[in-house]
Amino acid sequence: LCTVPVPMAVAALGGDIEAPCLMGGDDCDGNCKIEVKVPEGSQTGRTVRLKGRGMPSLRSRERGDLVVELFVETPTKLTARQKELMREFSDICGEQQHPKSANFIGKAKRFWEDVTGA
Repeated sequence: LCTVPVPMAVAALGGDIEAPCLMGGDDCDGNCKIEVKVPEGSQTGRTVRLKGRGMPSLRSRERGDLVVELFVETPTKLTARQKELMREFSDICGEQQHPKSANFIGKAKRFWEDVTGA
């Protein structure tokens, strides 16, 4: 398992990132990096499996899979323009940008209604 930082925009829109390769040779370029396709809408903790890109098997000539865990990085220093665009994005998205939070709030609300009989 290899944890790799992913820029927030790449996680949201999808794209390619580089991850360190476990072994050199034919499976990696000269920098020992491997390209990973990040699916659109990826969240921190999502894993991407790269078949045949992991460690060699002890019992055969085949290689195992490389599992890459994505860690979405949130920008820490934004310009005034970037903040303005983020606020605009937030206003446009509403609750759609927080699927897990909305799901949690919905479950809590249903639980409260069941308990109180409302």
